[in-house]
Amino acid sequence: MSDQAGRSDSNNLESGRSFVSGGGVRVETQIEIDRSPQQVFDYVSTPALWHTWHPATVEVRNVPNRPLTTGETMLELIAVAGRRDQALWTVLACAPPQLWEIATDTTNGVAHIVYRITPKAAGCRFHRTLEFRSKRWPWRMLDSTLMRWVLDRQSSRALVQLKQVLERR
Repeated sequence: MSDQAGRSDSNNLESGRSFVSGGGVRVETQIEIDRSPQQVFDYVSTPALWHTWHPATVEVRNVPNRPLTTGETMLELIAVAGRRDQALWTVLACAPPQLWEIATDTTNGVAHIVYRITPKAAGCRFHRTLEFRSKRWPWRMLDSTLMRWVLDRQSSRALVQLKQVLERR
């Protein structure tokens, strides 16, 4: 399996169910991990572990050390592109071990993340979709350029680190 996370993104959010309206950034990343879908699901849906693999996560507060289910919340301290923010995430959907969906709406922006996990012959494929839109100027003007670039690289790095962490376990 490759250590590179596959990337795809687009300036326009797909029609149909789009959480982030009025423009924004959509970043999709995926990677194959040599672990069972359930092992990957349990790890990524446990926000207390996010700091071990996602570079934007500084800390997660008010969260148990287990996978969260629909309706549960967690508070994340995030560092992206030189700015820090706190995001209160809510779990919108939880269908172990295939799907986990969260969303937040902060004073600086809105975000929606979906994790999809599919079995493979050796392990699984982890697919992460991030939709993000800044609310404030000048960040809103930078969403399609600087923020897209930062989020794309950060998301790819996160998946490579996730693969490394899980395959060492």
